[in-house]
Amino acid sequence: MKKYYVLLFLLALTIPLFWGINAWQANECGIIRSEIKILEKTQENCLDENKTVANDIVNLLTADRLDTEAQKMGLHKMRPEDVILIVMGGKGRDL
Repeated sequence: MKKYYVLLFLLALTIPLFWGINAWQANECGIIRSEIKILEKTQENCLDENKTVANDIVNLLTADRLDTEAQKMGLHKMRPEDVILIVMGGKGRDL
């Protein structure tokens, strides 16, 4: 009979312990959920910023813009008469 009371006493002590552990675990899950939401928002902001930067790069690399910037620097397109062909040869090479 004494074993029965000891078992009942231990059971009475473990139930609040399990409730406490359950509450602690629920709290930890809530903290993790809020951290995940923050990270997802950060990821979304980074993706939006990446799209913006990618679009800016595409706009900066358009042919018309590159031509305009080259002209501002005093550069011009090569003409056929501006090209000099240098042929280097040596022994055993056919020209």
